Amino acid sequence: MSKVRKTRKEKIRSEQRMSESTQFKIKNEWLAVETKNDRSTAILDPENKKFFRLDLTKTFFLTMLVLALELALWQYLSRH
Repeated sequence: MSKVRKTRKEKIRSEQRMSESTQFKIKNEWLAVETKNDRSTAILDPENKKFFRLDLTKTFFLTMLVLALELALWQYLSRH
């Protein structure tokens, strides 16, 4: 089996990667710290509140259904 040779582009790329890995530089934009502390509050309009409430009720009822089925299965299997 013959040896696989690298092309000139591959050699250049590998040299660039090697030089970048040894010469790590910190960019000035990374050091800039934003001191602004803007926290935007999300205000739900009435239509979004309606959908949110529907989702919560569906989640609640499905959770209760799963718990009831689990209890029923546990009772059935504990008798047999």
